[in-house]
Amino acid sequence: MLDLKRRWILLIGGLLVPLMASCGSSLRSASKLEGAPALPEPKIWNGKVAAIPSLDVSLRELRFFSSGASDIAPLKNPVYKSRFEHAATNRVHPEIHLEYPSPGKKVFFTLTFHVRQDGKTFRIVESQGRIDPDWTSSYHSVGIGVLGPGNWRVGAYEADVYVNGDKIATGYFEIH
Repeated sequence: MLDLKRRWILLIGGLLVPLMASCGSSLRSASKLEGAPALPEPKIWNGKVAAIPSLDVSLRELRFFSSGASDIAPLKNPVYKSRFEHAATNRVHPEIHLEYPSPGKKVFFTLTFHVRQDGKTFRIVESQGRIDPDWTSSYHSVGIGVLGPGNWRVGAYEADVYVNGDKIATGYFEIH
């Protein structure tokens, strides 16, 4: 009877050791990856934005930058990137760059950013955009954040951008 028990223990141990070794090696190799997978490039739905009445507006870019609770400098000289450190990030700012012929009058529009993580809405932020009569290009952004750094959930995020209710772009960023 003891011999049968010993055989079963050896058999089970023989099956578990290679299984545990392969799990350990795959975990070790995953931690040695040199960088995170690249996020997709922002998708601009239409270079021409028809969502601002009476203007021939082109969306040139969608980019992201971050700021802390009291930061003013990033708003003046942003550092654009798509990956933000969890412990240091308070706000992420999606920013669009529009180009257009001089409108000759002030133009106001609604800008909405819809941010999702894992398909679930994280934040929806709406702001008013403005184009002055003599402008031919402009940048528009809004800070989307949480109370204090370190409070974002780690992971990938999608940000849809709407002008006057029409979707014009989708961008991606990551908190790591």
